[in-house]
Amino acid sequence: MRLLDFRHKYRLITRVRITVGILLKHGLGYFVDKVFKEPSIKLFKWKIFPISKTFKELSLPERLRIAIEELGPTYIKVGQFFSTRHDILPEEYIKELSKLQDSVPPFPFYQVEKIIKEDMGGHTDKFFSEFSHEPFFSASIAQVHKAKDISGKNCVVKVQRYGIENIINQDIEVINEFGKLAIKHLPELKNIYLLDIIDEFGNGLRRQLDFIYEAGMMTKMKGFYKKVNIVVPEVYWSLTSKRVLTMEKLSGIKITDIKEENKQIPKNLVKSFFQILFETGYFHGDLHPGNILLLEDERIGLVDFGLTGYLSLEKRRNLAMIISGILKGDFNSTLPYLKKFFGIFQSEPENFEKEVTFFIDKYSSLPIHKINLEDIVKDLLKIGRKFKVKIYPEIGLLSKSIANLESICSYFNPQLNLLEITHEYWKPLMKKGIIQKFWFYEFTNAINSYIDLIKNFPGEYENFLRQNDVRIKEEQKLIDRLNIYHKNIESAGKRIAAGIISLPIIAFFIFFAYKEFSGINLIFFIIGLLIIFILWVRLIFML
Repeated sequence: MRLLDFRHKYRLITRVRITVGILLKHGLGYFVDKVFKEPSIKLFKWKIFPISKTFKELSLPERLRIAIEELGPTYIKVGQFFSTRHDILPEEYIKELSKLQDSVPPFPFYQVEKIIKEDMGGHTDKFFSEFSHEPFFSASIAQVHKAKDISGKNCVVKVQRYGIENIINQDIEVINEFGKLAIKHLPELKNIYLLDIIDEFGNGLRRQLDFIYEAGMMTKMKGFYKKVNIVVPEVYWSLTSKRVLTMEKLSGIKITDIKEENKQIPKNLVKSFFQILFETGYFHGDLHPGNILLLEDERIGLVDFGLTGYLSLEKRRNLAMIISGILKGDFNSTLPYLKKFFGIFQSEPENFEKEVTFFIDKYSSLPIHKINLEDIVKDLLKIGRKFKVKIYPEIGLLSKSIANLESICSYFNPQLNLLEITHEYWKPLMKKGIIQKFWFYEFTNAINSYIDLIKNFPGEYENFLRQNDVRIKEEQKLIDRLNIYHKNIESAGKRIAAGIISLPIIAFFIFFAYKEFSGINLIFFIIGLLIIFILWVRLIFML
């Protein structure tokens, strides 16, 4: 069994025992008994903690959330990830996991210095004229410091926790093995693609460990949001590495610190979110109030792009057509896109159309100011869970972002909702036909691709010729080697053939001479040896 394979045992077993111990401590023994049925695992004696009276009074989802908090950063990330998956977990678990906070005590400044020296080749004073020793924000993967670069510009430096990559990789490995055991012993999990989901989570978390990737996403999103007058910090690439991200400092306050009424902020934020989403496919995946600032010039600023999402053009089209069909109460136009959304391309599950009819009737009968877009996406994910169909993780992440937007709107005005705010965006799409809008996106994307191709053609063509020339030379070398191998194999074959021909003759004459070595036999023996000698000589010259 891979969990106890000797190559992994010393690295993983300690973490496995700690994890199981904490689950038992918080009264989650049912899960442990169900999953850890392997005889080899039962050889290890778990430390049994008495369940306190406090834990006994808590619900199972509450106990799971507290256990995850104790397990540490990776498991908190896992909990936050699954808090967006209404297609997998019941509502009571989603509600509890949504309470998980990614906030941990800061790590000491000497470790900050160590990472900067290892990644950038010098101490902080070589690159920064000022650098605060105390972070103003600390999370599970990194903490953030205020600083000034050598030229005196104010900046923010995000520094990764020392050794966090190894911890996360080990935890992901343990979680993956837990997933395999859970699928083996809990049949109800076999239809939810659990291992694929864990793999997607692991890949996403590893991307968050690469600050070069985050810096690239910030630069990309800065270009997108500039069109809608929203500010994203500039990346200072000369002061950025895989574990250190230095960016422009935005001067402003969190939008939840705004005391006076401001209807324009949620309107601008929501409209720009959907415009960028449907035009480019990209969206901020962690859009909570702490990452949204009101700047001194009254513009909105967005920070922290460690978690971003992307919807392909087809997924955007499907989602837009579903929302459009719901608002119009048009079952016939919505159903084909719901099937595509759920990846149903052949026979649909029993009662699927009935469930979809209820879904559309539920929302099409309501006035627009009573419809929450968050509820629409949640209900879509619940339908996916009911019919055991695979939902793309980006949809869960989008659901979380939409939920955050809903809460921001309600902060400024409890009566506001996303669909009402974005009615100016949806109304012309529904009136003119949303397909034309996406056709225009496809057309402009194709044109831009051809423009890029034409712009880059001379250099790309020369590069293609160079690569082609190298490939031809390599292929010629390969052909020459194959010719040599062919000749060697042919030569070896002929030698083998000669041996096959010779051996019976030699055997015959030896046997014949052994039986009766008279004068006539000696003559035949010598003639036979001469024949063999001549055959060998001819074969050698042929080779």
